[in-house]
Amino acid sequence: MTNSDLQNLNIPKAVRTVLGKPLDRLPALITDRSLANSHKTLTSLAEIALTPNAAISVETITMPKKKFGHRPIVIPDVASRCLYVALVDSIDKQLEPDSRSEGNWTAFEKFAEDSPIEYIVDIDIAACYEFIDHEILHRELLMRTMDHSKADAIRSFLRRCSFNGRGLPQLSTPSDRLADLYLSVLERQLLRRKLPVVRYADDFRIRAENWETANGVIEYAAEYARELGLILSSDKTGIIRAEAHRARAKNRDLLEKKYFDSAKSRLTLFQLVQRDYDDVEVVEILPDDEKALKESMRRIIADWKASIAGRQPDMETGKATELRRMLPLAFTVLQKDDRRIEPDVFTNLIFREPVRLERVCKYVLNRMDSFSETEDNWSLVRRIIEAGRIGPSGRIWLLHVTGKLPRASSADCDWVLEWAAEQCTDRHEMVRAEAAWVSAKFGALTDDMTVDLLKASTTISEHAIAAAIGRQGDLNASLRKSVTSAGPLNREAFSWGEQN
Repeated sequence: MTNSDLQNLNIPKAVRTVLGKPLDRLPALITDRSLANSHKTLTSLAEIALTPNAAISVETITMPKKKFGHRPIVIPDVASRCLYVALVDSIDKQLEPDSRSEGNWTAFEKFAEDSPIEYIVDIDIAACYEFIDHEILHRELLMRTMDHSKADAIRSFLRRCSFNGRGLPQLSTPSDRLADLYLSVLERQLLRRKLPVVRYADDFRIRAENWETANGVIEYAAEYARELGLILSSDKTGIIRAEAHRARAKNRDLLEKKYFDSAKSRLTLFQLVQRDYDDVEVVEILPDDEKALKESMRRIIADWKASIAGRQPDMETGKATELRRMLPLAFTVLQKDDRRIEPDVFTNLIFREPVRLERVCKYVLNRMDSFSETEDNWSLVRRIIEAGRIGPSGRIWLLHVTGKLPRASSADCDWVLEWAAEQCTDRHEMVRAEAAWVSAKFGALTDDMTVDLLKASTTISEHAIAAAIGRQGDLNASLRKSVTSAGPLNREAFSWGEQN
């Protein structure tokens, strides 16, 4: 890119965005938090990363899916993420409208429920972000922006983040925007067949007048997706009658009404808003209705526990599934309630849906300022860890919670802190960084541990290890000097750690 192109990138704004907003589905990482005073340094490093031959460090972790299985997530180092945000922000107005914007999920659902046509084809792209072809994306970027330098810079960045010319880094708005652009190619092809189409992220819905047409839609979508290097999800692609969508919505409404009828007027005073696939959140509630709403949430929890008693996840009833869908809402409503939710609710939910660990951790974090539940929190964290099925993203969340807890004189606290120290040898760099920060808080870092952490670190986490060394303060003087002399980012993170 030319100097004028570089000046057109608002990298300082991108730095503020990256440091001010956690990655989707993850807490505020110590790799980001430790750079709170490093805006100018990050801006300079992001400009360096713009050079096509500049190395970009990336880490791949797995995150649980809604049900079973995991999806790989590629995350670049902090400075590279700043560059990525700046690049995509600079062409944002020329891209597709954001399919995830507020109200789009409701419109996506209503498209099927209000359909005057009998058949609805649901199409889902399997592992969409992993298979996006950089050359095809580059071609589409050129068509939309007519800006060779920006399109080339984005392609160069993505190539350095991947191993095979495919894939986008996940958990970030820039990738969501580029994925929307890429998927719009398939959407256009469906529209050119005069088909009513709506899309939310990588989920498509198409109205079809008859069974034959519906099957033809799937065949055509599969063929054209293949040309884009994508495949349809066999589990989530299918044909459903519009009446079935209406029945499902009616049953969901009846279930919600059952629990909210105890305060009928309340339904006009607060909103249940669907933000993502199957999560519901409270937007507003008046104080007079709070007690009734909390009681309805406790009934949901009690009925869910009864519905899963003695049942394995693959044997759950439809009612249990619908109640489980409402549990995140219950956690939100009850997070400031005097009565704490029983720990077996959390452990049972995480066993059935590991992706819900994030919601459980947020429940604990949101109660810390209002309730003295230190012993309960240490006990819950231990129970979750001992239950297993905790992947790297889950370990990051649990370490984040552990780092917020005050020390307690209990076997549970000692057990969890020993577990946290063990995570300093985890094979995932971001997990090690979180573990180092937690261990430093409780004075558990040793010189040998720190040496091993530094040996295994890259630009993903080296500055975070420096912050942990600064936080503990009593490690070997040579170790402290080795990190503070390794560049401004490490020095600034070390200083931040001393103050935090």
